[in-house]
Amino acid sequence: MHYSLQLEMLERDGVLDDEHAIELLRSEFTLAQNAGRFDKLTAGVIRLGAVSRSTPQEGVTRYDVELVIEERQHGLDDERAEALLCQAITDALNASYFLRVCEDALTMQLVARAAVGVEWASAA
Repeated sequence: MHYSLQLEMLERDGVLDDEHAIELLRSEFTLAQNAGRFDKLTAGVIRLGAVSRSTPQEGVTRYDVELVIEERQHGLDDERAEALLCQAITDALNASYFLRVCEDALTMQLVARAAVGVEWASAA
């Protein structure tokens, strides 16, 4: 499945330009996945697609992230998929992943979800 999500956060001081910040976020996703934080959602590898970074308001940074995930459970609806993804992100934060990028919390919103092979309109 293709997932398009938005992460909003207060970035840590010292997070650099877009390129370095995006690479740091990608690295945190990889570390969290390797630690099994996404295992309830997928038994496979999460492939990160496009990632962009913007500042929609002063002090808040938004990352638009595309993921390709082979879901562990077939027939998930959007609500359950979002709940599993939200729980995975929360578990990763509680285990100190993503804290190299954000101060102590982030919000996540699933913007779109579609089967691989279905026409994909990126929200980014």
